[in-house]
Parts: sequence; C-alpha cells; structure tokens
Amino acid sequence: LWPAGFFRPGMEHDARLALILTQEGKAAVCLATPTRGMRRVNPEEETLVARLAQATAYAAEPLLMYQVERHVALTLQHSFLPQPHRLPELPGIDVAVRYVPASQQTEIGGDFYAALRTDDGVLVAVGDVVGHSLDAATVMVEIRHALRAYCVDESDPAVLAERLDKMLRYYHPGITTTVCLALIDPATGRTRIANAGHIPPLVIRDTGTAEYAKAAGPLLGIGLPHPAPTELFLEAGDRFLMVTDGLIETRGTDLAASMEHLRAAAVGALPGLDALCDTLLDCFGHEREDDIALLALKLG
Repeated sequence: LWPAGFFRPGMEHDARLALILTQEGKAAVCLATPTRGMRRVNPEEETLVARLAQATAYAAEPLLMYQVERHVALTLQHSFLPQPHRLPELPGIDVAVRYVPASQQTEIGGDFYAALRTDDGVLVAVGDVVGHSLDAATVMVEIRHALRAYCVDESDPAVLAERLDKMLRYYHPGITTTVCLALIDPATGRTRIANAGHIPPLVIRDTGTAEYAKAAGPLLGIGLPHPAPTELFLEAGDRFLMVTDGLIETRGTDLAASMEHLRAAAVGALPGLDALCDTLLDCFGHEREDDIALLALKLG
C-alpha cells in the first residue's frame, strides 16, 4: 500500500499493519505503524498496537455513521422534492422552485415545498420540520404525502393546516413544523393563505412594490387552533414568493431586518420567476447554516 521508505527513507520494510474488523458490511480500519527495520515486534508492542487500532475503529465509526445518515437524508430530500422539470402541470400558474442543501459541515434539515392541483385551484406550500437529522427528513416526507392525500377532497388552507397538525401530534408527538399554505384561483387571482409559524409570503407587485402577506398562526404540532385564511388578490405580472428561513436567517441578526433585506432584493430583481430565485440565491444563499427552499409563482 505504501512505497518503500514512505515512513523513513532508506528502509525497505518500515510499516506494520493492524487490521480491525468492525460491524459486518462496514469498512475495516487499518492502522499503520513504523517498524525498526526487520526487528521483531515484542508481544507488548503487539498488544499496544492492537488496542490503539481498536480505539481508532471506535472513534471512526460515529464519523462514518454521520456521513451515512447525511447521505441518506439528502437522498430522501432529493427523491421526494420534485425537481423543476418534474413539477405537475398547473393550468394558469407558472412556478419556479429552488432547493439548496446547507454546507457539508452542517446537519440535514426538513425543508420542503409542494405545488399541487386541486378542484378549487392550485395549492402551494413551503415548510420546515424543526430539527436537523434523518428524523426531520423523514417527517418532511410524511407531511408532503399527507398534504397530497388531504387536498384530494379538501383545499381550504386552514383546514389542511388543522389536519396536518393533528397528524403530526398523533404520529410524531414532540416534533413541530412551520408551514405556509396558499390556494390560488388562476382565473381570478384570489389567494387564500394559512400560515403556521412560517415566514409569510412576499407579494412582488408589477408596479415595483413588495409587501408581506399579513398571515400568521401557530406552528404545527402544538395543537392550537388556526385562524381563518388571509385573503388577497394577485394581478397579472405579480410574483408570489415563499421561502424557508434558511435563506435569510443569520445568528445575531434580527429576523425582521433580514426579511426587509429580502423584500428590497426582491423588488430589485429582474422580471421573471427564475431571475427572482437566482437573484435571491446570489444575495443570500452562500455558506448558509440551514437548507434553503424557494417557491415563486405568477399567473400564467
């Protein structure tokens, strides 16, 4: 495995290997130590090297498991979050989405988005399962599937929030989630919003102004009643933006100030949904400590 003299120049036989087998199916740990030429290693040295190799294996295993868990969680998120080219056909609505995982040094989160057809219009959602772990990623998947099932016969955002809250408390007590749901009628622009502890949607008007929807409510998982949906109307050319807090939240910075920076950046973005998403990621999406999910739409 090593060229002659790797440890000490001029020594042909200069390494002794100790191989420690870990759990079945896991990679073995190999510890290399230098030797003094061809001199035999005494039993005490053999025992010491073996113990050191065993301790190395024990220390390495949690790190390897963390890498495996992160890979599984990322695979889950990428598998269940529809990519832009796989979004469903949404008559009368144009949609752009982005998902950016946090840097490799941080744990995985439970950010998600959804865009679904219903009998009463288009339902869009952006949310974040509180926590950073494989559990958060799996709960995220359950919430997305539950939302898809519930909206087959129910489209009221407040009712959907109540059902998701009940499901979460029943199957995952102690876990909380923020989510914002919006139902848009493409024919009229009527938009009904239920917000459960999430950053409210930002409406970027075609006139060059932008404001956050006045929609608020308790996060999911705590059993509090949700208020009636907030209603507003979108006009042709208006853009409707939903994000997770990973885009703008920074330690030591007030969230209200970060939201204002987001609003200003959105107003200054070039027209179009892709331009809006790309501008915001360029402004805020570097070296973030949390995953980022964005969903932008406008009337088609």
